Amino acid sequence: MSMDIAVITAELNFLKDNPAFWQRPATITEFLGPDYLNISDRVRPGLRRALVKIFGKTVSANVISRVRRALVTGGIGIGKTTFASIAIPYMVHWVSCLKNPQSYFNLMDGSRIAFMLMSTTENQAKEVLFGDIKARIQHSPWFKKNCMYDDTFKNQLRFPKDVWVLPGNSAETSFEGYNILGGIRDESDSHKQTKDKDFAEAGYDTIHARIDSRFNDPKSGDHRGLLIVIGQMKKASGFMAKKKKELEKDPKALVVSMTIWDSLGWSPNGSHPGFLKKDGTRDSFWYDVKRKQIIPNLVATNLVENEFMIEVPNSYRANFDNNPEKALRDLAGIPPASDQPFISLVDRIDECTERWEESHRLKDGTVPVPVGTDPVRPSLGRSVVAGDSLRRAMHIDIATSGDGDALGLAMGHVRELVDIDGELKPYIVFDFLLRIKAAPGTEIMLSDVRQIIYDLKDERGYRIKAVTMDGFQSTDTRQQLNKRRIASDYLSVDRQLAPYYDLREAIYERRIEFPKYMTFLNRGETQTVEIARKELMEHSEQGNKVDHPSSGSKDVADCMAGVVYTLMGDRAYRRVAIAAPDGYGEVATDSSTRSPVSFGPDTSLGGSLYPSSSGLDGMRAPVPGSSLIPDRIIAPRPY
Repeated sequence: MSMDIAVITAELNFLKDNPAFWQRPATITEFLGPDYLNISDRVRPGLRRALVKIFGKTVSANVISRVRRALVTGGIGIGKTTFASIAIPYMVHWVSCLKNPQSYFNLMDGSRIAFMLMSTTENQAKEVLFGDIKARIQHSPWFKKNCMYDDTFKNQLRFPKDVWVLPGNSAETSFEGYNILGGIRDESDSHKQTKDKDFAEAGYDTIHARIDSRFNDPKSGDHRGLLIVIGQMKKASGFMAKKKKELEKDPKALVVSMTIWDSLGWSPNGSHPGFLKKDGTRDSFWYDVKRKQIIPNLVATNLVENEFMIEVPNSYRANFDNNPEKALRDLAGIPPASDQPFISLVDRIDECTERWEESHRLKDGTVPVPVGTDPVRPSLGRSVVAGDSLRRAMHIDIATSGDGDALGLAMGHVRELVDIDGELKPYIVFDFLLRIKAAPGTEIMLSDVRQIIYDLKDERGYRIKAVTMDGFQSTDTRQQLNKRRIASDYLSVDRQLAPYYDLREAIYERRIEFPKYMTFLNRGETQTVEIARKELMEHSEQGNKVDHPSSGSKDVADCMAGVVYTLMGDRAYRRVAIAAPDGYGEVATDSSTRSPVSFGPDTSLGGSLYPSSSGLDGMRAPVPGSSLIPDRIIAPRPY
């Protein structure tokens, strides 16, 4: 009874001191409780803490929240949409507790006070944020009793006293005509961006200017509203990262960065079992986000915690071991730095070539070399011949001029499916990697490159299912391949990150192997380089693409990403084929009859492997010692 009297007394005192209100607004903690949203037991601990930090432990009669600007970011699944579905209704609740909101904010009678939901598109705002907010209000005891919206409007929430909730997009015109007191920008790193304009930045500035111009408080020198930016920080140079640095220096702003385990909470709560050991201590490990390394607990206990060390539940240990960049971005909410390597675990790259050498080692202990070192006329070795009937995927990174990039070519297949943390994923093997760099004053003839593909299919017995390529010059090549019944398609690994993400994931999960391709970068050089390793080590994520430094290249790496992307996306490559019984490269299987044919021994570079006696139907058996891929096929020609 004494508690009820205390609450009533506090309520009466608030109304006496603040006659503009007909009811004391709830604190954000009370707002989660049974008299308001009635969701207190379902709100994650991390979200609850973030809400209290932004709106405060107590209610203010002057402003909606403790801060004027806020940014909420973190890993995937931390509850950003849930956060928005609580924040917007709370702001509507606070304003609705005023007797006359327009008079309180010095607006004309009938002026609409709006709260905006902004996403990449208006439909996205409606389907994701708007739907959750609407559902939250529909099930709220307080809104049902005091302040329900007009359900005749489907795309807006219009409450009594001309208080509206509206969805919108990045365009500044979405906000015209409204007195915006508060708003939420969702997925800001995914908004449209052009060479001349960042729509996320422009939209933020427009909304903030509208809040500031209509709801400015002369006493504080700031506005009385709240603008919240939520979303995953997808890149270190994006809008979210820049806004985070800006708001961290703003005394009237708050930045909340939340990992998935911070959101869920370390201790058991609700249906979440927590991340604790039986003795109540945290079941965790320490991770160095800069070096991408797990720190042994014995070492971590002797180190002073710093900004590069994070404590992670052991439940996520495999994620950080297998793909640290993805784990940091998706689980910890830490985007890759713009200057850090795209593939930071260089040892995993080396393991790929080691696995290839071990699986392709011949009986005499030697390892076949698929492609020669000549950068202008790289010859396919004798080992490049089908040893099974598995479907192959190829990718061409097209270039023609000797003054620019080199042309890259790669071919690979799915050898088997392997279990990765309970999920079956393709194990990918590259048959060869190839790079052609035209000498100055010459060009690479794409007709010659097509001939390589024809010979791989017709002479060397490979079952080539598809060839993808990029470059504006690819149209004719695709048409010519299609005429030869070789499926081809356009695929640019520069316009999307998925191919490189697939490649990196396969490398980190140790389910890919490729040969150690040694070549000269240019004719006349005296030192060969392991080109695939060099390119993969030098890449960094730059905006919406993976790119190389100004002095580097990515012709071979692009081909590898294209092949992996194709193999990962098409289940047809996962079908089991008849494998060579006596070792890789010694028996081929015809794609139509699947009958074996014996080939001569694999020796050195410079020649090609042919049937030692008679060939299969549809395969000719050249004279031993002749060249299957003659120099003329890939020799650059003068302009």
